[in-house]
Amino acid sequence: MDHRTGETLALLVHKGFLSADAARRALAERSGEETLPETLGRLGYLETAEAVRLFANRVGEDPRLTRYEIVRRIGDGGTAIVFEGIDRKSGEHVALKILREEFARDRTRLERFVAEAKLLCELEHEGLVRGFRVAKDQGTVFLAMELLPSETLEDRLVAGERFEESEALRAIRDVASSLVYLRGKGIVHRDLKPGNMIRTEEGSVKLIDLGFAARIGSVEESSTTVGTVAYIAPEQARGEGDLDARADIYSLGATLYHLVVGEPPFAGEDSQEVLEKQVFAELSSERIKALGLSPTLHYLIEKMMAKDKAIRFQDASEIVRDLEEKIGDDLRRGSTGATTPGKNVSGGRASSRSTSSRSTSKSRTRGRRRR
Repeated sequence: MDHRTGETLALLVHKGFLSADAARRALAERSGEETLPETLGRLGYLETAEAVRLFANRVGEDPRLTRYEIVRRIGDGGTAIVFEGIDRKSGEHVALKILREEFARDRTRLERFVAEAKLLCELEHEGLVRGFRVAKDQGTVFLAMELLPSETLEDRLVAGERFEESEALRAIRDVASSLVYLRGKGIVHRDLKPGNMIRTEEGSVKLIDLGFAARIGSVEESSTTVGTVAYIAPEQARGEGDLDARADIYSLGATLYHLVVGEPPFAGEDSQEVLEKQVFAELSSERIKALGLSPTLHYLIEKMMAKDKAIRFQDASEIVRDLEEKIGDDLRRGSTGATTPGKNVSGGRASSRSTSSRSTSKSRTRGRRRR
């Protein structure tokens, strides 16, 4: 048995397609010139055609698509792998977000992936990554989308960098503009965070993931919390169903805090502790004051992250308008009259790719809520 075949068999076990006992039996009972996929089919562990396909694409690790040539692997997420590809028809470089093979068999995950992909393809706004098409090719389910630089705002924070006020506020203005568009389409994002935002080569910031997006009014009250615990609004942490634009505004405020301070507004030993702080703990202004950040920035964070959603900005358009009225000239010049001490960031160019699947299970969760 060659190395590739053995590795693929191990992947089938690891990803839940076969048990270890089934793999050992297949190896023991393989006869003559019979291929391993044929053996698995004969023993009834997999349909022979499906086994052949999975061995050909190494259980999704080396996908084969008719229309797209795979160039390289550029990102891994919980439910999908992202590759750079070339459209054989147009020659255009695209990002290919491919649903993991083990989840393509899960009806709920498959439907959620396809719904997100179709939504992205329907939307058209300069602040959202563009989706081109969602399709199934040779058993592989994928979304072809706009290829963007690889560095998310979260990547820069993880590297120990903090953002100058001017750049952070420009990012918030760009995302707020995207939220205005989504609100007009009746959509609440539900997972705003630095890891879902990417700075383009032109300097604007785009949202790259709509995995938890939902129609306003379609979300029912739940015993689970959907989103990323470090950024979710109190009502979202409680599992309330009537989420609207104000939940996204809270998350955007938490994102702004993280960008300029260098750490999320609340921390804890585990996700449950952070959830409780989102609901009950007051935001501390000590860190903001210690860094010498401007009163305007402090005001924006406090208003966006108010526990009472009636006190927050009621619509993202109010954020855009407030920023333009208070510091519009500074935004255009790239300065707010305040400096961020410590290591600052510049918008350096990184290798191109989409990072729509970069959310990690460590921070993004469907956790139990606590009343």
